Amino acid sequence: MVYILAKRRFSYLLCFLLGALLSIFGSWAKADILFEGYSRVISGGVHCGYIVNRYEFDTKKKQFISTYFLKTNPHCSSLTESLKAYATAELKPISYQYTSLTGSTAKIIDAKFEENKKTKGMKMIAAVKDGQNQQKIVKDLPKGSFLSTFLIYVMLKSPSGLKVDQKWDYKAVAEEDADLIGGVAFVKNSEEFAGIRGFKIFNEFKNTKFSSLVTEKGEVLTTKSPAQGIGTELVAQATLATNNMPVPADLLTHLFGEVPTGTKNEMNRKSKESPPSTVALPSSPSEVLPVPGKQYGIPKGVGLHLKGQNPGRGENPPEVASPTTTQESK
Repeated sequence: MVYILAKRRFSYLLCFLLGALLSIFGSWAKADILFEGYSRVISGGVHCGYIVNRYEFDTKKKQFISTYFLKTNPHCSSLTESLKAYATAELKPISYQYTSLTGSTAKIIDAKFEENKKTKGMKMIAAVKDGQNQQKIVKDLPKGSFLSTFLIYVMLKSPSGLKVDQKWDYKAVAEEDADLIGGVAFVKNSEEFAGIRGFKIFNEFKNTKFSSLVTEKGEVLTTKSPAQGIGTELVAQATLATNNMPVPADLLTHLFGEVPTGTKNEMNRKSKESPPSTVALPSSPSEVLPVPGKQYGIPKGVGLHLKGQNPGRGENPPEVASPTTTQESK
């Protein structure tokens, strides 16, 4: 009983911190939802967690917004993690708020970005609280740097777009570390998952190699990280991802402004087109992976994050300028 009460206190703490941060740095004014979906987290053939992802574009403010929530059970380290990130239409960082709770240890990062007129790059100012430790990080970022959660949009909006044999050398902020890290992404080929075709992208970031299967509209269908021992699969319905695990409605409402339905994605649309007996996505994990680490290659932390498509119309995302780092750099 003491453990349960303590766990509830930390959940309330995380919910309060999210609410406070978001009330300071933005409201949930309706933006166009580019993508929203639930993915299941798989380790060792065991469905051990879920991720909720949403990507939006605020046409008034001309900003991209990335929001995600990750929760795993004891098989995957009992981790709770969230991110709320903002970028300009040109994908320049504006701000982000990252929180994680592992056991009773909370980590909170609140970062803002401002232009550096001298270098023409950006300056990151981040307040980090990790357990009892606190620090302030001030870091100059070179021109073309972006938040790692927006990597797919950077690739989509490069002059070449997503195509086989394309390679990107880039520098992105790892949100969970408040640090700028170099990475490499390479589009190897085209494959299908659950009847949906996507590009197989191999990525190396934070000295970890992982792969993602991404549609031409930027929706991440699967991720695999053998070294971290974890994988994810986008599913058609929220219940296939949550799988009777706790769903903290209050916390999700604080983060997203509501409890996401997870239906604005190609997997959900595909399931509605197919008769119930022939829906392509199985209800059990499609492959066996070893015991996991923290991230799923998306995001941010976590390999490649689930990315979006244009709101409600199945078209391309809003036009944005191509960052200078989307081409292979010297």
